[in-house]
Amino acid sequence: MNLIGHRGVAGLELENTRTSFNRAVSLGLSDVELDIRMTKDGKLVACHDDNLERIAHRTEKIKDLSLRALQKIELIDGSYIITLHDVLKILKDTHAIIEMKDTGCGRSLMKVLAAFPNQHISIASFRLQELVLYRELNASYDYYALEHTKPFDIIHLAKVLKLNGIGLNFWLLNPLTYFLSKRAGLKMYVYTLNNKVIARLISILYPTVSICTDHPEWFMESEGTKETTSV
Repeated sequence: MNLIGHRGVAGLELENTRTSFNRAVSLGLSDVELDIRMTKDGKLVACHDDNLERIAHRTEKIKDLSLRALQKIELIDGSYIITLHDVLKILKDTHAIIEMKDTGCGRSLMKVLAAFPNQHISIASFRLQELVLYRELNASYDYYALEHTKPFDIIHLAKVLKLNGIGLNFWLLNPLTYFLSKRAGLKMYVYTLNNKVIARLISILYPTVSICTDHPEWFMESEGTKETTSV
């Protein structure tokens, strides 16, 4: 079973935080997904929502704050917002799947990634045009088109746009979507799956599909993997 830690390990630590990414590394995960947004001064930080309500009980939006102002705000677990650069330093040899949430981030993204030339990195987004722009800036990464509800459309568009893969809501996975994606030469992962029975079934029926989960430790325990000391 190929597991992807969702936002680090969102079921164990506050999502998209230093602690969450360190925990993912300590578990020995080979793949970790994270969300990235842009600050007012063009810096890229790990955050899923466009505001701080869920993670800090604050109403400010990421795009309205500079990085310096943002990093003065304490999150609900006592930590602080972390930059993409610092996330990649933590992940090191771990494959980072970077989901870009905002538009207009291409040059800032490539500037950060240039500091990690040997790191395994993929870029994902629901914004297909953004993915095309990223690929024009640097075609060496894998690009994943994401979709919640229309699997056949996204398979077709990913193939037409010459992207490398797709990420689907796990309920969209079935024999036909699996067959069509493989025929199109697309890699696939499904999100966000926290049910042991369904995950095991997917790993048997669709062995090339990766599973993005908040609780990778549930599935790793069944295979005898033990957590190591945190970084």
